[in-house]
Amino acid sequence: MVTDGSGLNWPPSSETNVPEISEGKKQQRSTIAFPYVDLAEVINLAKAIHENVGSGSCSGDQLAAWIGQSPNSSGFRLRLSAGRLFGVLNTDGDIRLTDIGHSLMDPKTAQEGRARAFLMVPLYRAVFERFRGRIVPPTQGFENELVTLGVASTLKDRARSVLERSAEQAGFYKHGRDRLIQPGLPPSREEATEKSDEAFQDQPKVTSPSSAVTGLNLDPLLVALLQKIPAKEEGWPSQKRLRWFRAFAMNVSQVFDEDHEPVELKIEIETE
Repeated sequence: MVTDGSGLNWPPSSETNVPEISEGKKQQRSTIAFPYVDLAEVINLAKAIHENVGSGSCSGDQLAAWIGQSPNSSGFRLRLSAGRLFGVLNTDGDIRLTDIGHSLMDPKTAQEGRARAFLMVPLYRAVFERFRGRIVPPTQGFENELVTLGVASTLKDRARSVLERSAEQAGFYKHGRDRLIQPGLPPSREEATEKSDEAFQDQPKVTSPSSAVTGLNLDPLLVALLQKIPAKEEGWPSQKRLRWFRAFAMNVSQVFDEDHEPVELKIEIETE
């Protein structure tokens, strides 16, 4: 039975694509993941979880209520998606804070946590690597650079503005807005970050892994969910299936609907 509204958590995929944008008859899709809301919005989510359940977990309905949002709104869904992209939220099942999320709540590690969260976003990491030690170009040139990295041209202004706010919040503009400089980290974290940088540089640039994984031309969000379906012999309890179908419905909307026209679905188990 399909009706309206669900409040489901987002799936655990770290490869989140932005929604398809329609420009007349031409459709454009970004091929690199980036959030629609800035780091400060995600920190607010982390704070709500920390203050209410600490290291525990919560449902999407609970988290939405704590921040004064509707669990069925596109705004709340975009915040959850951003929380996952920044590496702050774990949404595999109920919602909980990751190690980065917990570090954001500790005054002693908050700056480190913000820097790590910023570099978790694929677009932001790519921009940081491209302009490491270089001057960042003015607005028009910067937006054109974002397009070359995979941002749809119809979204370049939004992607840039959210990136710039997040960079400011993460401390990457401490030495001026014309360059991105990573804030200093404790020695142990410096070494871990260098290893992460090396791993990132060694990875092949793949814009859409879906066809390689499934043979289907599907968005990575949907592929991640399909990969969650267990083998037949493992069984699939009805409540877990219910959560999966809700997640799939929400992500179909995330991929194919425009922000101002989301299709909201509620999927329930029909009882006699």
